Amino acid sequence: MKLKVIYLSSLILLLSGHCVFADWNSRPVIRLMQGYRNDFREDNHELYISRFSFTMDYFSEKKSLFKITPFFELRRNIQREQWERKEAGIEIGMDIFKWLYLGESIQKIWAQEDCLYRQVYEKRDHLEAETRLYLSHNLSSTKPYSPKVFVLNEFAYEFDKGAAVRNELAAGIIIPLNRYLETQLNWRHIDRIRYYDSDTAEASVTLIF
Repeated sequence: MKLKVIYLSSLILLLSGHCVFADWNSRPVIRLMQGYRNDFREDNHELYISRFSFTMDYFSEKKSLFKITPFFELRRNIQREQWERKEAGIEIGMDIFKWLYLGESIQKIWAQEDCLYRQVYEKRDHLEAETRLYLSHNLSSTKPYSPKVFVLNEFAYEFDKGAAVRNELAAGIIIPLNRYLETQLNWRHIDRIRYYDSDTAEASVTLIF
C-alpha cells in the first residue's frame, strides 16, 4: 500500500509542477484499435484485442511537454470465448526526441488468464505500473502518411506482489492509410518473469479521430 501512495503522489507532483507555465492542447487525439494476437509457442491461444484511448498534449510555447492518455483495453480468448483480460488506466509520457517516447502508466487489471502456467486460468484483479519505451523511424520523409518501423519495450510491476511480473519486447511496422486509419503488423516476445515466455504475431487496425 505504501508503494501505491508513493507512486501516485509522484505522478501528481509531476503534473502540478507544469500547470502554471503551460496549457492543454484543445483537441485530444482519440484512437480505437481492433487487433488480433496469435501465440507461436502455444496451440489454441488466440486473442481478439480492443483498445480505446485518448491523448491530451500539454504545451508550453508551442512545444509539447508531456502527454496524458487515459485508456481501456479488452482481450478476448477466441477458443474459450471469454474475456481473458481487462485493463483501465492512465499513462503519462513525453517525446524525449522525435523518434523516442518514454511513458509511465498505472492500470487496474481484471483478468482470468494463464499468467503463471500454460492453460491454467487464474481469476484475479490487481494494480500495475508499466514503463513503456518506444522507438520509431519513418521510412519516407516525403510522403504525408509514411510507413514507420518501431521497437517497443514494456516493463510491468505489480503492486500486490511487490515485484516485476512481465517484460514485453515488440518490433514491427505501422502503415497509415490516411489521416484517420492505420494498420500495424508486429512480432512480440512476452517474458513472464520467473514463469514461461511467449512469442506472438499481431495485426491491428486503428481508427484515429
